[in-house]
Amino acid sequence: MGKINVMNDNLINKIAAGEVVERIANVVKELVENSIDAESKNIKIELIESGTKLIKVIDDGIGMSREDARICFCRHATSKIKNENDLYFINTLGFRGEALAAISAVSNTTLDTYDGKESTLINIKAGKILSEKVGSMRKGTIIEVKELFYNTPARLKFLKSLNTELSNTTAFIEKIALSHPDISFTLINDDKIVLKTSGSGDLYKVIHEIFGLNTTKNMIKINAENYDYIINGYISNLNIQKSNRNNMITLVNGRVVTNMAVNRTIKDAYHTVLAENKFPIVVISIETDPTIIDVNIHPTKQDIKFSKLESLTDLLFNTIKGALNQSNNTFKGYIETSYNTPSKEVNTVNDYNEYTLNDKFSNVYEEEKIEEKKYESLRLNLDDNDEEVVYNESEIKKEDVFIKPVGLALGTYLIAQDEDIMYMIDIHAANERINYEKYMQELKKDKVYTTDMLFPIQLEYSKNEYMNIKDNLDEIRKLGFEVEEFGDNTFRVTAHPSWLKEGYEEESTRRIFELMGEFKNKFDRIKFNEKAAIRLACKMSVKANTNIGPLEEEELLNRLFKCEFPYTCPHGRPTIIKYPKYELEKLFKRVN
Repeated sequence: MGKINVMNDNLINKIAAGEVVERIANVVKELVENSIDAESKNIKIELIESGTKLIKVIDDGIGMSREDARICFCRHATSKIKNENDLYFINTLGFRGEALAAISAVSNTTLDTYDGKESTLINIKAGKILSEKVGSMRKGTIIEVKELFYNTPARLKFLKSLNTELSNTTAFIEKIALSHPDISFTLINDDKIVLKTSGSGDLYKVIHEIFGLNTTKNMIKINAENYDYIINGYISNLNIQKSNRNNMITLVNGRVVTNMAVNRTIKDAYHTVLAENKFPIVVISIETDPTIIDVNIHPTKQDIKFSKLESLTDLLFNTIKGALNQSNNTFKGYIETSYNTPSKEVNTVNDYNEYTLNDKFSNVYEEEKIEEKKYESLRLNLDDNDEEVVYNESEIKKEDVFIKPVGLALGTYLIAQDEDIMYMIDIHAANERINYEKYMQELKKDKVYTTDMLFPIQLEYSKNEYMNIKDNLDEIRKLGFEVEEFGDNTFRVTAHPSWLKEGYEEESTRRIFELMGEFKNKFDRIKFNEKAAIRLACKMSVKANTNIGPLEEEELLNRLFKCEFPYTCPHGRPTIIKYPKYELEKLFKRVN
């Protein structure tokens, strides 16, 4: 007798459940995506004990006929694709036909559906239909999942705590609500509302409903396209910083996805303005032709492949970088007032007041627009043909009003003010930003002026470092250094670029050579310029606890506001923190 056996359908479905249904959030995901594909406009998810006892999804979609209701629990049964060619034109969230079969194989599932003609109620347990009768005649579908993983104890054992399971489910509902702002989502656990969105179709409003007022007021709208992709959505300015990338939400053709290349591009766009260990909040929708993406690379469909990835990453990077540079990123020294935080007493379905998150939003939105007009932008730009400092176009210009220094506090922080706002400037961070942008400009120039060194310097390295630097000697000479090999593992430098800071020529030269030695394989001029500018800027900037006089204070402000991005040092630390007059008066109880 042979050793190879063909597995029965029940065993196959249990194995599939291990791929598609790992935890409660996966079950919710599959059921909610089916509801979205069914053209639902209102989707309610009810959980008992975070879903370990009951997962119930109620929608008002098109429903199913009796025949479809019977077939939908069969493995690879789907209404989304009919032939092989359909795999290249997928416009639905589900298409593999595995989810309902996998879920029903490891639970006690009830389906109540009505398509306007036929009403069907089916109970299925461990993949076997136990009963079938006429349903509730309610338009749409109700599906209940009980006793999840009752027949796969190993899977049940690996469920996390109730709070963790609920947190994972909530995170998914937040993301799917952002991808479909025209659908109202309600998540309830143990009769308490966890999350509710209005389905208004306004993405900005959904961001407000999920993240709250402070985040909403610090979001920047983006919108761009090229031949292959259309992107739109919102990115946070520098007042919002997270310790992980969980809130970097990317949506492709309405599908929530996690793609490492896309996430890396978004983080790169924040490079030198956001600390390396901090992450922004972004909600970016990407629209493209289904034929240039592949969503069929993972059972949960959470990853995706792009056939024109470089086209997308270039568009994302340039759009995000441009939006950050053009927006107000001044750090705030105060916390925004949350005008519409729901009452702590509102915690049950019956107690929930729709007015809290919907009608009051219009009032908050108007308040945001008023404040934006008043304090829209601190950033000052220097015109190419004008040596004077001028306000940029997005700022309401105030005649004869300038930001002027008041004095130095604690030897480190410059106090400045204009008519309405007090500013605190970190003199070291500000100087770093000024020097960084100066060095970046110099490193990009094709024509370089050099200065002969009165006393040539000799730079000795280990054999490995010496070989790496030697491989890049042509690049070093392009920077304006006159250099020659001088004995074993040693270089002799007789001239340097004239833009090196006076008094720091030798130290700057050593730093540049050391950095050049770090490029062991292919030299990347763009990366080199950025790293060199950061290292030189940090070392050559005025240190904290350094007293500077009134003229130096004015010069620092003048040069800082000419920077392309004056809000942070190249390591992502704030250079400027603002305190509007109204917020200061609130602190001193002069106003309510």
